[in-house]
Amino acid sequence: MQIISLDVSDLAPPEPMSSILQSLSTLAENSCLRIKHRREPFPLYKKLVDAGLAYHCEVHSNDNITLYIYHLRDAPSFEQIIKGHQGINE
Repeated sequence: MQIISLDVSDLAPPEPMSSILQSLSTLAENSCLRIKHRREPFPLYKKLVDAGLAYHCEVHSNDNITLYIYHLRDAPSFEQIIKGHQGINE
């Protein structure tokens, strides 16, 4: 699975949402968008589900999260990677 990194942690609203949506518009099969953000983008979650995408969020602290977004059909590949953090390099 290819991991594509996006850091929106220094952007002011609504730029994080815009940047994420733009990146998702070209997210290929068997790819995962790894996003560094200051907070969970709760308004995005329903849009992801409606678009057939899945997500996994890791909260590191109050202002530091990592959000992974991938195609629902790629869930088995993502689950294998996230179990041991294999293949996910900073």
